[in-house]
Amino acid sequence: MAQNLNNCTITLSGDILNNNGKKRNLQSKFNGTPGKFFFLRLGLLLLSIIPIVGLPNAMCILERWKCKHTTIVGIPLQFEGKAGPLLKEMIKWFFFSIITVGVYAIFLLPIRVEQWRVANTVFGPVAGA
Repeated sequence: MAQNLNNCTITLSGDILNNNGKKRNLQSKFNGTPGKFFFLRLGLLLLSIIPIVGLPNAMCILERWKCKHTTIVGIPLQFEGKAGPLLKEMIKWFFFSIITVGVYAIFLLPIRVEQWRVANTVFGPVAGA
């Protein structure tokens, strides 16, 4: 017995087969290189020095690069976040940090940044499905 899911078949044994009956690659991997990551981070450090707009742009570029080089069970990730909406969130987070005398920044800001990052990360198109 098998179930059809997005032009793939999932068998009772848990295998995922494409239309040709071949097993799909179910490995999760990151294929970025240390050299490219180093120079990317160096460039983003310089970009983040630009007042106001630099940091949100740098964060989006970094997340886009990470997602481009990541696959989860054979499905690539895509980052759809934009710097403009992130800047609006950062202004809001800064305001909350000021009115709570830094308590928001210490305890909640890391969680809010991670929530924003994950909310803007989606699965990309599946090749060979």
